[in-house]
Amino acid sequence: MSLFEYQDYRSYLREKIRSLPRKGRGELSKISSFLKINTTWMSQIMSGSQNLNHEQAYSLCRYLGHTELETDYFLLLVQIDRSGTVELTHHLKKKLEAIKIESLKISKRVNFEKKLSDLQRSVFYSSWIYSAVHIFTSINGDGATLEEIASRFSMDKSKANDIVQFLFSSGIITEKSGRYLPGVQSTFVEQGSPHLLKHHSSWRLKAIQKSENLSHTDMMVTGQYSISKKDFLKLREDLAEIVKSINNTIKETDPEGIVCLNLDWFYL
Repeated sequence: MSLFEYQDYRSYLREKIRSLPRKGRGELSKISSFLKINTTWMSQIMSGSQNLNHEQAYSLCRYLGHTELETDYFLLLVQIDRSGTVELTHHLKKKLEAIKIESLKISKRVNFEKKLSDLQRSVFYSSWIYSAVHIFTSINGDGATLEEIASRFSMDKSKANDIVQFLFSSGIITEKSGRYLPGVQSTFVEQGSPHLLKHHSSWRLKAIQKSENLSHTDMMVTGQYSISKKDFLKLREDLAEIVKSINNTIKETDPEGIVCLNLDWFYL
């Protein structure tokens, strides 16, 4: 569930609690304890007869593990609920909408470790092979030698060495006893970057090549639909949350292979 889909903080909290194991039984008591208020007062807050103050709202965001952007959004929901004038409510709702638009950026949902210089990005995103080699060094936890990299990607050692040296000098991979390991887990090219189109196209071309020899566990889906704008935005939000979930899983996984995710969702 995504906070950014909600216009009322109580509705969000009710759904959040209901989604927990045992439908969140006992969760209100835990929240009350964390906020240092009694459960009766918390129940009144949830029913609408009382309201969170700003300090309680901020503490609740910490309890829920909100990101900075989610925290800003939640605090605005509380301020809107407490607002006493139409003018202030209108002003706060404009700020709320701006945050919602900002939240659509994947970079605001997922923490990326490495921001490359423009020159480094021009090389790294010029071909799929740079990110593929970077990922390969994370497999099995003990890194890869130059020979293993050259063999895995069917290239001569000279070409492999050029790639490895670039990744090493950029801090994307490290070296220990002749084995190369990931220096960072992830990189990101932001919307609007001149390198974005090249990055997208190189991996989509790789997907087209792979489509000729898919295994039974691989998945490729292409679909065209007619849809309302409201549902388009809702599904866009769902997809953004899926990307966030994938990245959270990848952070905890024990790497055994390289996979590619290409995701498109756009109006024609």
